[in-house]
Amino acid sequence: MQESYSNRNLSKDMFFDLHVHGNENIIKEAERLGFTGIAVTRYFEDYTSKFLKEFEDLELNSNILLKKSVEIACKNPEDLKKKVKKSRKKADILIVKGGDLKVNRAACEDKRIDILSQPYRSRRDMGINHVLARKAAENSVAIEINLKTFLKTNLRYRYRVISQFRHIVDLQRKFKFPLIITSSASSKYDLKTPIDIFALAKCFGMTFEESFKAISITPRDIIETNNLRDYFIIEGVRTLE
Repeated sequence: MQESYSNRNLSKDMFFDLHVHGNENIIKEAERLGFTGIAVTRYFEDYTSKFLKEFEDLELNSNILLKKSVEIACKNPEDLKKKVKKSRKKADILIVKGGDLKVNRAACEDKRIDILSQPYRSRRDMGINHVLARKAAENSVAIEINLKTFLKTNLRYRYRVISQFRHIVDLQRKFKFPLIITSSASSKYDLKTPIDIFALAKCFGMTFEESFKAISITPRDIIETNNLRDYFIIEGVRTLE
């Protein structure tokens, strides 16, 4: 029998949201809602020394795990490479804003990138196909299901978003790339409890196990991998302290 959130004690589980344009109020709300950690995200242009100082203050006053995240919007694959090179060592989590097919592909082919955000942005299709799904799996690039896209979309077009999400879930089942659910919250009202997220994920055809993995296991794995990133010499080989 499949396990569901209704008969599981979720208080012992860890939940993460790795795409939050956050401030102190949002961080406190995330803690209240039951999150173990969040990635405080800034756009590439706003990822400055001023933000790094603000992040230190946020970290000192937070009771949950905080990670620094940069969201990159780019014009083309060349622009993407330049911005990734500048950002990788500065940020804990690297997010690329998708939508353009060439950018989507370049992101899926780059091991330095953690999350491809909204590959379906401004598109009628889901922005990834079998080729990109295979590349994302090979390079451990997580594909994002962004709840803000669903919740903020006009009701007239929401069916399209649901269809895009369902297609992404189907591709994930076949190619096994990392799949992650985020809020992209810019206010505390954009955040949802883990139980609410499980309920919403059902609309996209996800099982409890799949949605649990997308807000618990996969983001935890991204955090743990990046904690060790500086120790990797080549793929599969790292230095030991």
